[in-house]
This record gives sequence, structure tokens and C-alpha cells, in this order.
Amino acid sequence: MKEILGAELDKVFEELGINAKKTYELKNKNGDYCEIYQVWELSDEDYINLCNISEENWKDNCGWWRGSKGSNMGSVNKRYNINKHYIYAWDGIYRNNNKNYYKDRKYNNLLQYFCDEIGASTEKNICALAIDLAKQNNMTMSELFKKYQG
Repeated sequence: MKEILGAELDKVFEELGINAKKTYELKNKNGDYCEIYQVWELSDEDYINLCNISEENWKDNCGWWRGSKGSNMGSVNKRYNINKHYIYAWDGIYRNNNKNYYKDRKYNNLLQYFCDEIGASTEKNICALAIDLAKQNNMTMSELFKKYQG
């Protein structure tokens, strides 16, 4: 079983005959802009089939997706409060390089932690970090998003 991060994939999976289960969805609306994150579970075989679709054959307006084996951050080593729940996570490079940095290890949500602490905002990096963070805290990526993103 694989988990991927994506958005607006319902119709794509139906058209391609990929049996995927949406386990999490977040819609943030900021004015005219709408940010969507979804976590999907699919079999190893369906994941391979999805990976085999070339970028040229991916239809416009069919959403996006990212998959990953994890990140290059190493072992989680600090306790953070994210969305009013504790989790073990990584300190960012600024915190590691600045001994006078006293900002609390507290964030309103997971995406804020990834962006402000780690400096990650692209879907590719968020997916890699989320998969790794979930794995190291013994949970699925959908459980991670549900609890720490809301």
C-alpha cells in the first residue's frame, strides 16, 4: 500500500481505472485562490501504473500528485507542538545554526511547520517530509494530516 499527496484526482483515478481511496482532504480558500491537499491510498500496482504515466500524457486540469519514499532529514530529534498536539520532528537549519534562537517549537498546523521551520513549501518537499515524519512517528500520512493539519 502506498500513500500519495495530491489534489483533484477523483476523476483522473476513475478515468484511469486506478482504485484509490481518499483518506484526507483540506481546502484552504484565500480570496480567489484555493489550496487543496488530499492524501490517497493505493495499491503498489496502481502506484506503479500512476508513475508510468508520462508528463506529456497527463491531461491539463487533472490535478497533481506527488509520491516519495521519504526525506533526507534524518531522524526526528525534537518535540514540537503542532495544532495543539505533540509530535517528534526536526529542527530547521536556522534554529540549528543560531544558538540565540528562542522561538518556541509550536506551530498552528503542519504546513506552517514545514514552511516556517524547515523552509519547505513545494508539493514535492511537503510530500517527502510528510511521509518521513509520519513513518518516524508510527502513523500514516493521512493520520499525520488529520491530527496536525486539521
